[in-house]
Amino acid sequence: MILWGLAAAAAAYAWSLQVDYADVPAGSTDWWIFSGSTRTIMRRVGICCTVIMILIPASLAGLATIRARRARQRETAQIAQRVRTINSVIAPLAAHLQRLAHLDPGETLPRERLAGEAVKATLAGLFDLHGGWSSQVRVCFFRVEGEAPDRRLVPENHHGRGKKSTCTVYEGDGGRGTEAFRALDARQARSWQDGNGEAEPSGWSRDKEYKSFLAVYVATETVLFGMITMDAIDPEAFHPKVDLPTVQTVADLYAAILAGLSAPKDHPDLSGATFEQ
Repeated sequence: MILWGLAAAAAAYAWSLQVDYADVPAGSTDWWIFSGSTRTIMRRVGICCTVIMILIPASLAGLATIRARRARQRETAQIAQRVRTINSVIAPLAAHLQRLAHLDPGETLPRERLAGEAVKATLAGLFDLHGGWSSQVRVCFFRVEGEAPDRRLVPENHHGRGKKSTCTVYEGDGGRGTEAFRALDARQARSWQDGNGEAEPSGWSRDKEYKSFLAVYVATETVLFGMITMDAIDPEAFHPKVDLPTVQTVADLYAAILAGLSAPKDHPDLSGATFEQ
């Protein structure tokens, strides 16, 4: 940009000198013959045209430089996000899966300990991935209890803003519970943001503190373990096209751990008792 500016200034100055000091009859230029006032006007018009001819390509080059810099910044941010995803969530859950692979099926207490550590790692990892304490995000895990058509989602753990949810969601309640289990059974993730033009979800009121949320299923093909939700005060805290697939992948890893922790109820543990997930 500096070189383009110098070139424009030099061209304009050269044009001015050519008009003022060229060896031509008084009141004339190399191309036209004008009276004194007209000559001055044309000199200024020529200077402006020369500057414009130089500045237009210079501006285009500057815009291209800005776009390239922004593209590099986006690429850097995307790489940083991938690193955070691996370090905050995937790596801890992979470590839990490795530990699970080395546990004897009958070791009840280590399995229970691993289950507690896994859910904490999952929720804390998702919380850190979305900005930590500065983001005002809350992550919750709801466990499915009971059998269809009388199942319920019971809040079990949370990490982040405020307190753990105390609201149990019931299947077939005609509102929030019905919608939640419909999505869970269909293995569908859901998201919502206040002010984006979408209809308000069942059971939501404008008195609620949070203005955006994500909900993903924690399940295998045959077993539904529960649901992970994320909510935030900021309506634009989440980017569904990016965050939903990421959070769902994490939930799938957690579901794999829960599936591995499950065991036949008649399998004896090391003390001779029986257990089941």
